[in-house]
Amino acid sequence: MARKEINLGELADLIASGPAGREKIEKQAQAITELQEALMLIVKRVRPYEVPVRTEKNTIRFGLIGDLHIGSLYQRTDALKAFYDGLAAQGIDTVLCAGDVIDGWKVYRGQEFELHPHGRSWPEQRTMFAEMVPKIDGMTTIFITGNHDASYKNLIGMVVGDELQQKRPDWKFVGQDVAEVVLKAENGQKLRVRLMHPGGGTAYAISYKLQKFIESIPGGEKPDILAVGHYHKAEYLPAYRNVAGFQTGCFQSQTPFMARLGSQAMVGGWVVEATLAPKAALTQRIKGEFISFMEPEAGK
Repeated sequence: MARKEINLGELADLIASGPAGREKIEKQAQAITELQEALMLIVKRVRPYEVPVRTEKNTIRFGLIGDLHIGSLYQRTDALKAFYDGLAAQGIDTVLCAGDVIDGWKVYRGQEFELHPHGRSWPEQRTMFAEMVPKIDGMTTIFITGNHDASYKNLIGMVVGDELQQKRPDWKFVGQDVAEVVLKAENGQKLRVRLMHPGGGTAYAISYKLQKFIESIPGGEKPDILAVGHYHKAEYLPAYRNVAGFQTGCFQSQTPFMARLGSQAMVGGWVVEATLAPKAALTQRIKGEFISFMEPEAGK
């Protein structure tokens, strides 16, 4: 469809025509902004984000997390700090995050009443993220956004991932809902990790949805690892249809919403170890260790 260009004369006429003309200009400017945002998200989704990583005996080690929900009354920033400290102690400097970095606003009915007293607005949640998410020299977190993050886009048209990255340059935003991250070793070998933040509720059998997501990936597009957030569950399928599948766990205690659904929150994150196979080999070795955190004792 052809797009009609507005020349300078027409622009002057619109400005001179008063509020109606200025409103038309603002709508067109908004449409351009929305198009730019959509194109940016498409580019980030299609183009893999490549990360150089250190290896030891051809083995990559990295952290894998999801669902921090910063700004929630039930956030577990204590556990998150302990997890990052543990990664640093092991010399791990790359973390992948599968979305829902912040808790958002009015994601479901009554969610706004489950927010931290200092996290009840976008600026407050952004500040809490910048100040409370662990910052360790030399450590980078690559993240996508999820449905809670997207609540601000739905309300005010804002791409939260870009805003969070500006506050914390050690956090790299690579896509909304899904993105492909390529971990590249010094010898050029690569490990493809797909980060995904789907929708819907947890299935009765925890593994069901992870299996279905893997089954839905066309043969020529399979990553080495599929890491799924959203459900607040921890799970590892080592070789389902030649894909290592993870549910990333969470850093948020069970909310009243989850309690009503009878859904458990599995608090913690993964340390993933992948030994890259030579090109001629048919297999590679991927191990996952889930670092679990108990609920703090009442009053502490």
